[in-house]
Amino acid sequence: MSNTVNERSNGPGYRLLDFGHGRKLESFGGRILDRPSPAAEGQRKHRPDLWAAADSVFHVDSRDWEHRTPWPADQRVDCDGFQMPIAPTPFGHVGVFPEQAANWRWLRQTAARTGGDASGMNLFAYTGASSIVMAATGMKVAHVDAAKPNVTAARAAAQLNGLADHPIRYLVDDAAKFTAREVRRGNRYQTIVLDPPAYGHGPSGKAWRLERDLWPLLQDCVSLLSPNGFRLLITGHSPQVAGEDVVDYLASKMPKTFSFSPRRFDSIVDSGRLTLDGSGGRKLDAGFFVRVTFHSPDA
Repeated sequence: MSNTVNERSNGPGYRLLDFGHGRKLESFGGRILDRPSPAAEGQRKHRPDLWAAADSVFHVDSRDWEHRTPWPADQRVDCDGFQMPIAPTPFGHVGVFPEQAANWRWLRQTAARTGGDASGMNLFAYTGASSIVMAATGMKVAHVDAAKPNVTAARAAAQLNGLADHPIRYLVDDAAKFTAREVRRGNRYQTIVLDPPAYGHGPSGKAWRLERDLWPLLQDCVSLLSPNGFRLLITGHSPQVAGEDVVDYLASKMPKTFSFSPRRFDSIVDSGRLTLDGSGGRKLDAGFFVRVTFHSPDA
């Protein structure tokens, strides 16, 4: 899902049209949405003349959508190689996070080096865009999300992309509990993707807090990575945890786990900020990313 390829708001892909005053104006497959954006607080709108064209507006106070034109039942967005259905939710989301576009490209471009019959795990998987990318490159995928509607939506996305019969395990489960069970089973993965929320609740009602619960989950993820080669992708959107914190944690664990030098870790990790590109060179911050790619010389 390129933020720069589709220059017209009525194109099939995604475009950030404008942002400011705590909101963002976006085109998803030609449908224009006006939604909240904490990252746009304290910034001015660049094109205030565009905002009246919004088809749907999400109101934070009432937590509902105002649809000025009917929302099509089959609304979808082109994600530069695959498609995702989109639909309004009570949280202001629509079923896809366009800031992940660079990560989808990375998953696709680095897939050739994961080897045949590789397994991937997508934690906090939402409606499954990353699962679709991994499956499309031939990987077996475990798609894990605590919300049943999200897992149901991921099945629909797989079907839309011709992957209904692909080996994807759709799991309504707590990410931390599932990962701990996989460690006990002795399973290994060539790719692990996780996009944990700042806070939330699992299926049993147990509270999740990123600053408290991310670290034991990351330890289990490191234990599940294949020593013959792996990819690890972590993204986050909370002020409580920064990308640098994740890099420091992994730097303290991975060299010991995989028997390589700290300098080798520095060479296989990439981190930075995700952004959405707007008009006039403006960029809207969308959280951190950490990508780790390891290829064993013995593999």
